Amino acid sequence: MRSIFPVAPAASGLLLFISAGAPAMAQDLQVYGQVRLTVNNTKTGNAGSVMEERDNASRLGFRGKEDLGDGMAALFGLEMGLEADSGAATTPAFRNSYVALRGGLGTLALGRLDSANPTGSPLYSQVTRITSFAANDAGATAIGTSILNARNRTSNALGYQSPSWSGVNLRARYYLRGDTKTPDQENGAKSLDLGLNYADGPWTAGIGYGTDRRPGGLLANEFSSKWQLGLRYDFGAVEPYVLLGRDRYAASSATATATATARADVDYWLVGSRFSTGPHALVVNLMQRDVQASQRGLRKRQQMAYTYALSKRTELQAFIDRDGIDSSRSNVAVRVVGAGMRHDF
Repeated sequence: MRSIFPVAPAASGLLLFISAGAPAMAQDLQVYGQVRLTVNNTKTGNAGSVMEERDNASRLGFRGKEDLGDGMAALFGLEMGLEADSGAATTPAFRNSYVALRGGLGTLALGRLDSANPTGSPLYSQVTRITSFAANDAGATAIGTSILNARNRTSNALGYQSPSWSGVNLRARYYLRGDTKTPDQENGAKSLDLGLNYADGPWTAGIGYGTDRRPGGLLANEFSSKWQLGLRYDFGAVEPYVLLGRDRYAASSATATATATARADVDYWLVGSRFSTGPHALVVNLMQRDVQASQRGLRKRQQMAYTYALSKRTELQAFIDRDGIDSSRSNVAVRVVGAGMRHDF
């Protein structure tokens, strides 16, 4: 998240090319990234445990800004996903790729958007501001999608973030989202997410809404509506929080039908707290989500993580996570114990 100049000789040719053009000289260009790896011991049900090294959403990104005058700025970003344990690129290769314009009326962005773009993510950015993740929201400890279903990364998107009014701001995202099996991918589905946020002093709060529309019916995990609500208070060393919501799935959907064995309404909640002193931090999360495919199944999950900050860029991580998966089934719970390291640059 810092300027790259000067850089290694291997990148000098690229930088000479960039600096040769007059428009690029006016830009604030940055290279940034994260490398996040853990060694995990995973046990599912009564089966034996498995030891593995796992990447936790490592990335390499480029972003820039050009001052246009009169309070206006042009912004861009390209962030690649990397599997640091194997060196492979993610699919798709870019986590975000956007161009944006910022002014007195707010910020507007176009492209493949996630919470790292200048307009944030209406649903997922609320999760990251209100809750604390157990080491990473990726790999074994990921809950942003599996429990909270707070969609974040969307292609063909148009995002907006308003200025802040006394601690209140609005995020909105509209996008055309098609499944790979849909002949007309660009117009296969239309989705809208909204997030109203508040942050002032020790208080952080938010309420989010999302909806999907697709001709012929929604696909699996596309919801006719979604609501979430969260609150966090910072006492200093202790920061408790709560987040809850409901996903409503269309009964007419061919792949998410509400039947005698499935739910139309899926409720979820998370309560937790972050405890910190100096370089030490402890996160404890308890959560539950209705299992959509079962009228009586509950997904109950508990996790605890400890981190030690060696510097502002480097931290050591250790965690334990137990995911019940589905209380109506036996021998499906997953327990993971892991330890590793994260470095930001």
